[in-house]
Amino acid sequence: MTELRVLIYFFAELVMASASMNYSAHCVSLQEVDTIKVIQGEALRQSCPNHDCSSKMNNSLIFWFKNGSDGIQPITMEENERVHYHGAVLYFLPLSLNDTGLYITQRWYTATDCEEFKTEIVVYETFHTDQLYGNFSEQIDILPLDCPVYQNKGETITWYKDFRLIPNNSDAKLKVYLPSEEAEGIYTCMCTWEHHNQVYNSSGSYQIQRKEKTVPFPPTFQYPINNSVEFVDLGAEVKLNCRVFFGINVRERRSVYWKRNNHTLYCYKNVFVLRMYSTLFFFRMKNGEILSSLTISQVSETDLQYKYCCVAISTYNWDFVCITLMARESLLPVVVTFSCTILFLLLAAGMVKWFTVDLVLFFRSFRIMQSKRDDGKVYDAYVIYQKDNIDEKNGKKVAHFVNKVLPAVLENACGFKLYIHCRDDLPGEDCTELIETRMQLSRRLIAVLPPGVGQHQGVKTSLCYDWHVGLHRVLVEQELKVILIQLGDMKEYSHLPLGLQHLLQKTPPLRWDEGSGRATCPTSRFWKQVRYMMPVPPDSSSHGVDF
Repeated sequence: MTELRVLIYFFAELVMASASMNYSAHCVSLQEVDTIKVIQGEALRQSCPNHDCSSKMNNSLIFWFKNGSDGIQPITMEENERVHYHGAVLYFLPLSLNDTGLYITQRWYTATDCEEFKTEIVVYETFHTDQLYGNFSEQIDILPLDCPVYQNKGETITWYKDFRLIPNNSDAKLKVYLPSEEAEGIYTCMCTWEHHNQVYNSSGSYQIQRKEKTVPFPPTFQYPINNSVEFVDLGAEVKLNCRVFFGINVRERRSVYWKRNNHTLYCYKNVFVLRMYSTLFFFRMKNGEILSSLTISQVSETDLQYKYCCVAISTYNWDFVCITLMARESLLPVVVTFSCTILFLLLAAGMVKWFTVDLVLFFRSFRIMQSKRDDGKVYDAYVIYQKDNIDEKNGKKVAHFVNKVLPAVLENACGFKLYIHCRDDLPGEDCTELIETRMQLSRRLIAVLPPGVGQHQGVKTSLCYDWHVGLHRVLVEQELKVILIQLGDMKEYSHLPLGLQHLLQKTPPLRWDEGSGRATCPTSRFWKQVRYMMPVPPDSSSHGVDF
């Protein structure tokens, strides 16, 4: 039986030896990470952060590793190395800035079972207030300060106040007499010790401050307002903030936490988590206030059914405020409706503009837009056209359009009454008086322009008398509305008189295409535009023209 125990122990020793070379991730981590803050150039004797581990006498069961940029690496046991360990103690002789990092202690208690402890060491180049072991401000008579780096291994103790030597103080405990303004300051304990005939220093510091006057208040909520409603978006993250004022320089117990339907959120590593929900909570203090934030990473319909309460507790009182969540109405339906409305209006405006002529002619066909014709006028339109400075071919085109096409469509098919010069003249009547009289009795002026009129050898076109009268009544007196009809193409109008050029700029002409298959059809686009610009005929339905 004894031989069997020896074999098992020998096998365990082999496993432990192999563990010293390779980090095992199967060890159980039993506590949070301890943080040690030290100064470059000093020495450090860091014991295993666990009591059972630090008191272990069998060095072969304890191994140290450093988790650095190149992964987890074992630390040597060689005494001549600057950084090495001996059992449960890790030595830095002395400290370097590169020693900053996470150190892992593994303790094996069987061949297959182990536990590990982690220590974070932060090396500063010079002294920093982050390295203080405590900040004392109690109003007592005597404050005993224990040297934080003393290990009772033959060290020599020296005390400093504000980095100046305190004479005749070599004990591991320093008594500071309070209250006194002179007692304020930073107290440093310097330990001097030997290791293999080399002298090293280790230090630790406290700070003593005067306790300021405390002005306590019952918890006062800055926000939220009790029974208020927080509008949220479903599926999005929401942060609920609670700010509570407790008073000035208050050091008594006080806390702020969140509850959801009487379920308290529990803290784990400074983060408050509502179990089984993706909800986080944290708080921070500043100027007597505590800001508490509850974060719901993704709001669901279920979250809207709860009541969220922020609870504040102090030594003197406690209070709470509650809020509820409500889903914010989506703007998508409003945006879609608005966009569709705008699109519909634009489409309707475009349709109305495009089909204005057809709509007007449609209403005219039912006498909906029938107007009174007791204006003293006789003719619906006075027709003028160019008779001079025109070649024979274009002259025939103009005569055909004026004497054949216009009467056939506007008079015979649409019921308009036209006055065409030379066709409707009375024998023996004065030409000048005839033109002025007939133009006064007309509701519109139809001006027909042949293609290329007057563009012969750069000669300016001269107009007949009826053109001058018509242009004067349209442009100057503004008693007549004009309908300009262009036969064929005319690339430019610089050869025309200035009055006619101005009229063409204000009123673009309607182009009649003789070669079109619907050149004489009253329902073609060209004739619809002419009919639209003409006055309402006396009886549109009597001529059988569809709109």
